[in-house]
Amino acid sequence: MTDAAPATSSDLAVRLSGVGRRYGAVDAVRPLDLEIQRGDFLAILGPSGCGKTTLLRMIGGFVEPSAGRIEVDGRDVTALGPEKRPTNMVFQGYGLFPHMNLRQNIAYGLKLRGLPPAEIRRRVDAAIELVRLGDQAERGIAQLSGGQQQRVALARALVMQPKVLLLDEPLAALDLKLRQAMQEELRRIHREVGVFLGDRDDISVLRCSRGI
Repeated sequence: MTDAAPATSSDLAVRLSGVGRRYGAVDAVRPLDLEIQRGDFLAILGPSGCGKTTLLRMIGGFVEPSAGRIEVDGRDVTALGPEKRPTNMVFQGYGLFPHMNLRQNIAYGLKLRGLPPAEIRRRVDAAIELVRLGDQAERGIAQLSGGQQQRVALARALVMQPKVLLLDEPLAALDLKLRQAMQEELRRIHREVGVFLGDRDDISVLRCSRGI
């Protein structure tokens, strides 16, 4: 049996080289190297406070690393803000706009980019169908269940067509039955759209006392 060929730059969605974050004398994330290939679904496991969210935020551009280099889709993005990276992040609290309905929430980022109305409508319709909320498109956020709100947050991120989707504890606020159902939904959506980085706090596999 021969070893698999090493991944080339064109195979990689994310490459971290010595990436770490310090706050004073504390290592929130100790310097690490990590390569994530296109199409991967990676779950970062560990207890609260071990650095999972900080790592995702560095990849997404919301936290500046203290050391190292971040490449996304073959491009050095270490010094770029989140709006200039080919990534999108779904935060634990979803961050949906309560004064907008489901469709308006999903369309928000596309409108900021100034896309033509017909293109916005086409992409929003496709995203709504992807998360199976076609019959809820005009409903207000307060009228949706927790699982439905999570799907709206996913659709709002996916409609921007990111190269990498970052999920910060996406299932933490759901009950066990709904969490299991949404795990299957995430697998299904991933098969259709590409790369996820998943931050899972509900399963403690890696016990991290300091950093990752």
